[in-house]
Amino acid sequence: MNHLDGSYNLAMVLLSITIVIFASYTALDLLDRIKESGNGLIRKYWLSTASIAMGGGIWTMHYIGMLAFYVNYKEVEYDLYLLILSVIFPIISSSICFYVVSRRIRDKWYLLLSGLIMGIGIASMHYTGMLAMHIKAQIEYDKTLFLLSILIGIVSSNVALWIFSRFADEHVNRKLWIKVVAAIFLGGGISCVHYTGMAATHFIPDTNVHLYEEKLSVGVNLFSALSVGASLFFILIFILMSGSMDRYSSIKLKESEERYRRLVELSPNGIAIHEFGEFRYVNLTGLKILGAETGEQLIGKNILDFIHPNYHEIVKRRWKTIREQDTHVSFIEEKFIRLDKEIIDVEIMAMPITHNGKQYVQVFFQDISERKKAEILIHQMAYHDILTGLPNRRMFMDYLNKALMEAKLNRQKVAVMFIDLDGFKQVNDRFGHGVGDLLLQDVAQRIKNSVRQEDTTSRLAGDEFTILISDTNKEKVRKDALRILEALRAPSIIHSYTIHISPSIGISLYPDDGEDGEMLMKHADIAMYEAKKVGKNNFQFYKIVH
Repeated sequence: MNHLDGSYNLAMVLLSITIVIFASYTALDLLDRIKESGNGLIRKYWLSTASIAMGGGIWTMHYIGMLAFYVNYKEVEYDLYLLILSVIFPIISSSICFYVVSRRIRDKWYLLLSGLIMGIGIASMHYTGMLAMHIKAQIEYDKTLFLLSILIGIVSSNVALWIFSRFADEHVNRKLWIKVVAAIFLGGGISCVHYTGMAATHFIPDTNVHLYEEKLSVGVNLFSALSVGASLFFILIFILMSGSMDRYSSIKLKESEERYRRLVELSPNGIAIHEFGEFRYVNLTGLKILGAETGEQLIGKNILDFIHPNYHEIVKRRWKTIREQDTHVSFIEEKFIRLDKEIIDVEIMAMPITHNGKQYVQVFFQDISERKKAEILIHQMAYHDILTGLPNRRMFMDYLNKALMEAKLNRQKVAVMFIDLDGFKQVNDRFGHGVGDLLLQDVAQRIKNSVRQEDTTSRLAGDEFTILISDTNKEKVRKDALRILEALRAPSIIHSYTIHISPSIGISLYPDDGEDGEMLMKHADIAMYEAKKVGKNNFQFYKIVH
């Protein structure tokens, strides 16, 4: 049987191999971008781009390789439909291969599957392209070389993918050379598939074969081959540069994100991200504030479980503002419930953030429990007597003025008692100030227990006490004074000392003895001195001296 002999143009052969190796490198470089892109539209874009680059490179290599083969027969055309199909095969196989590798790059069985898919896609492209040829000859294949070409495609694809995956986490400079080596294996394997397949092909002249004019067909010539090769070359360069620029931008973005992450982690304030209630992230300070040791103790839980119920409604309103107006909400004070059930005071603000197209809430909070305690202490010191814990003169006058305004509106009487302890100076001189202080504390408690809870007992200074009694009358006040005298009749036992103390009590009434606080205090003081004059250990109402 006569075969048509063919020969190769070496320059065209080298061009075809160069293009497919360059296409392989571009596709492998883009495979990195696929892995780094996570999920979503960007990942799909890079997967499509890598598949088209690889598939286009394989097809162009075959197209130029066919032109490099010179057979002593000039009437060669290609079936357009089969030609298009030969382009689709390598793109689809590349897409499947890259998808699998990008998802399971460490799994050897998935790598073998990817190499198998790629190898079959390469062989399918080649032999579909051969089937697309219209030539006045019968095409037969050497079975051994035919199978060898398919095996070469599978093995070379597996080797290239193994090299690429094995060193996927190497330093950038070293990884560049690893991709070059992998591209040479992959591109070289694709070339071997083509030229081994061509070696397996025998063209047997047959004049009975006719080229059907009604079929859509295209011719092949040197100019079109070079045009396709040059176009693909420049397209691949553009894709490679785009990928490199995107990688550079991605690296800078990751560096910026890493700096921000470190700032967040090391922030002295608690920072958390939640999906309108459900915790997604809490930094180290936030974990400490909430009494957690690890993020797993909080992630997935509802933030409302850690906010005092009294604040749930206002928190929900703030979330609504964030969601609907896409704006931050200012700092407010709330109470948190830690994991150990301790209730703490916090200052918190929140703002909207978007990640992967989803809206979240980022909150900044700090534990202000110590500050609140300090504020309470300052307030206590400003408005309370340190020794007895009773309201001091400032707070007493505030309460008195408010009580007078209410009494005026409601036509009620208000009483002011002024109490001075008889003989307290002698107690200090005899037993010392330490005992004197303990005596004052005991007396303060006895006086407070002698009046109603809503009445105000205060210590003005030294051994002077005042009592504010609202909504009362002269008879009720008389009974209150008698109870105080009775309460102080029993001695105080302090450090084994038995101490007797008695009060002198002066009383003024609103509106009979004055209509403002200062006047009532002055008249109660005068009445107290009258009580001392008549023998102490008694009470006297203020009497107007004419």
